[in-house]
Amino acid sequence: MTKPYKTKKEKVYYQLREEIIQGKIPPGERLTIAGIAEKCGVSEIPVREAVQQLLQESYLISAPRAGLTVSVVSEEDVRKTFELRAALESLAARLSVRRMEEEQVFELYKMIKDSRKYYEELDYHAYWLCNQAFHRYIYQFCGNERLLGIIDGLMQYSHRYPQYYTNAKQISRSIDRHLEIAHAISDRDERLTEDLVRAHMVMGCKTVQERVREARRKLMGEEAPGEKE
Repeated sequence: MTKPYKTKKEKVYYQLREEIIQGKIPPGERLTIAGIAEKCGVSEIPVREAVQQLLQESYLISAPRAGLTVSVVSEEDVRKTFELRAALESLAARLSVRRMEEEQVFELYKMIKDSRKYYEELDYHAYWLCNQAFHRYIYQFCGNERLLGIIDGLMQYSHRYPQYYTNAKQISRSIDRHLEIAHAISDRDERLTEDLVRAHMVMGCKTVQERVREARRKLMGEEAPGEKE
């Protein structure tokens, strides 16, 4: 089902953002206003408006000679994004503790139980989706729609990053952290919940930075540490 767009600018923005997130428009790809307009079937005016928003959100960069270019994911980019996520998601989790009912806390344990199935099946992508759902479920009770909107934008942007989970050990550690978070919420411990979510984000940042380093080594044909004989 095609998403109904309120304006042409919105159509261009979401179409471009989704293609960048999914890698259909790769990092480093050069774009032109005229080319985007032709592709999306609109005039250049809504394209310029959409591009301005994508520039502000760091999906695109603009340089004097290179023009519009899809931004390249870097370790620094990951650090900046996860610094924001750690601060905002831990806040949302703390605010949600006081608002979640017992049946909603119980739902967290059900989600963790379901996630164990993906662990047993070594289905990394399914677990990643489950991980996203777990966090979103908690944050929705924070009572601050503006905060949720910012977090959602950061989560969407993070989809550009390499896959978090590439082995069973990582998934096992993640499940353990989710259990700790669920226990803290069940105990109505707002400070502990906030600290655990922040620590979870810090670990996620380190994992993604390592994935970025691995991707760069592969791109440049370098050997990873320990691979040399």
